[in-house]
Amino acid sequence: MRPRVVVTGVGTISSISGDAPGFVDALAKGRRGLVELSDPRLKNLKSTHAALIRDIQPDPEDPREVRCLDRNVHIALRALREALKNAGLAASPLGRRGGIVFGTCSGGMLSIEKHYESLVNGEDLIDPDLLFSKLYYTTARVLAWAAGAGGPAVSVVTACAAGSGAIAQGADLIRTGLADVIIAGGSDSFSPSTLAGFDALKATTDGMCAPFSTPIGLNLGEGSAFLVLESLEHAAGRGADLKGELLGTGLSNDAYHPTAPDPTAKGQISAMKSALFDAGISPEQIDYINAHGTGTRANDPAETRAVRRLLGDRASAVPVSSTKSMIGHCLGGAGALEASATLLCAAAGFFPPTAGFSEGREGCDLDYVPDPGRPWKGRVALSNSFGFAGNNACLVLDVSPRAEAPHRNPPESKQDPVVITGLGLVSPLGVGTEPLLGTDLGVREIERFAVPAAPFMGGLVPHIDSRKIDRRLDLKGMDLCSRYATLAARRALDEAGIKPRPKIMEQVGLILGIATGPGQGENDHLRAIFESNFELQRLGAFPYVVPNEVAGHVARSLMLKGHSTVLAAGPGAGLTATISAITALEQGHVDTVLAAASDELTERSVSDGHKVGFWGPSTAATPGEGAAVLVLERRDTAEKRGGKILAQVLGCAMITDCSGPRSGDVDALQRRVLEEALAGAGIDAAEVSLVAHGGPAAAGCDDSVIRDLFGDATRPISLAPRLGFAEASLPLFNLGYLVATGEPGSTVISTFASSLGFAGAVVVRLG
Repeated sequence: MRPRVVVTGVGTISSISGDAPGFVDALAKGRRGLVELSDPRLKNLKSTHAALIRDIQPDPEDPREVRCLDRNVHIALRALREALKNAGLAASPLGRRGGIVFGTCSGGMLSIEKHYESLVNGEDLIDPDLLFSKLYYTTARVLAWAAGAGGPAVSVVTACAAGSGAIAQGADLIRTGLADVIIAGGSDSFSPSTLAGFDALKATTDGMCAPFSTPIGLNLGEGSAFLVLESLEHAAGRGADLKGELLGTGLSNDAYHPTAPDPTAKGQISAMKSALFDAGISPEQIDYINAHGTGTRANDPAETRAVRRLLGDRASAVPVSSTKSMIGHCLGGAGALEASATLLCAAAGFFPPTAGFSEGREGCDLDYVPDPGRPWKGRVALSNSFGFAGNNACLVLDVSPRAEAPHRNPPESKQDPVVITGLGLVSPLGVGTEPLLGTDLGVREIERFAVPAAPFMGGLVPHIDSRKIDRRLDLKGMDLCSRYATLAARRALDEAGIKPRPKIMEQVGLILGIATGPGQGENDHLRAIFESNFELQRLGAFPYVVPNEVAGHVARSLMLKGHSTVLAAGPGAGLTATISAITALEQGHVDTVLAAASDELTERSVSDGHKVGFWGPSTAATPGEGAAVLVLERRDTAEKRGGKILAQVLGCAMITDCSGPRSGDVDALQRRVLEEALAGAGIDAAEVSLVAHGGPAAAGCDDSVIRDLFGDATRPISLAPRLGFAEASLPLFNLGYLVATGEPGSTVISTFASSLGFAGAVVVRLG
């Protein structure tokens, strides 16, 4: 029987309150946190209001390297610390069995804006502090330090679905035994450039939003919320109070449009049905829905249609409300705040209202709870989140947890082994594994980027004729990161023998790991913003700023609509995506899933890396780019369709060095993650023949740790010297090389440990 996942702590900060008790009190009164914008740069925008947090300051007791970070970090720290205190876990570190899953849309966008504004003004303020503050995975790293969590530390970057996606990811980590406690939630701070982007999409309102009613349009907000998730057994063992139970989760992708939802709502319905299946309950048991409810012209009717399709004749009788009417659209923090609102309001005995609602507009004809204070009835709630790039996430919550769960029949964790059946690589040596078998180097002088030094070496992907891979692929308008990932995914599916038929592709999932954000889209959008002083009427690059748009391109090109998420996990993110794919298969969310990683070298990334001393003629490190994709399936799925099994997954591990907020002991991390991966696989070090790692230039470790742990009989290898250091993709390049060159029946490991404090490992048996 799979573990039950319960909620033992809640922490929130928003425009209506700095903590959870004040949050629920404000919701009960229908109080709106929307205020008029005073930034003179925004005077030409349609939007006039936003839900802003007042008086948020860094904690003076935090170290300097935390205090100097982005506002988003400090908002998240406030909510995290309240959640830990509420759960009775504030007094001691979570330890190795505790982890962080953090959801964000824009990450350190205020820091990113600061950098681009300096560039437009003829300066370049980049330094190690600012670079660290800009990264999408920085907040998760700092939160792991703050909680003393030495287990997984992952950032989910699925735009407006990220907060709910983080909670879903956290539940899977607990159910598969990779952690006992996960602090899961999300955060985003208000960003002027993000507001300008939504304004250019004509998605904002000139007053205060009223979801499902009028005026049409959204107000941006900022805020954060975290849930403390534990296995029921672990929570009972320490006598924790239960605030709720996470019964099930569902993820999907519309594969339709960069920003607009599929008007048929098929992807939204798929996420909700998947969540109900995961929870083992029927639509008839749903008592309340906290809607995504943005207030926009396209989203509200689509979600209403999805709810009607899901609930049928009961739809008009089930309360549906949007708390965005009070706290604005908090982007990556939205889903976590809305799940928290659902639990807190149920405990207080009322349905949260849709403030400002007058009457339903066209296509919106449900009970949207217009009146504050309506008494709560029922036990089971849905919380919906839908985002750019087609990502959808749905949570099923039991708001009155007890020993006996609601009548349900959840699926059991799958015992059938996870196998690799396809592999697609786009590397500096070309397409596929064949180029890796030679001795050529893929690194060459970097000439296409203007860096303040003589050209230095980098692993750049050569021009690829996509027609030789698939004549039907349309890569127009894609950045290089998306092109590489799409081509690698197509090649992986071909090698797995999976035919690109729509009905087949709709069931295939996609989990992408990235290290940095979408370079070209970010550059085009933010330069346009600051060069025009916020006066542009149309910002065509804005939809491609969100990191998950890379996966959106892949999903739309290949019609992948199954279980989908994007993880910004820093160096080695490809392994994080692979481990997430393994857990998704084990939990029965999907039968076939692509685990992917993609990297693109841009002028900005190369210049930034050079300025802070990562790259350059005087360093040993060589930057790289490319993409790698694995096709993962359960063995029974692969065998039924006659797929060739390249390798079987034996075990995996993912850990964090939480001793400091930024750096880690790389050698100690490497040893510990390998030991835990071996333990998870149930094998001895002597059974391993090859270990592929990041390499001394990339990770800061050398072969001595591997040789000491495995002995001279195990050969350590790394493709970093041949391909360059592609941050997210390198571990999957290495794994592809092991699959292509290893002896059938041998056991091999792909691993990574970073000086930023992240480490992962996947153990497979070949053939």
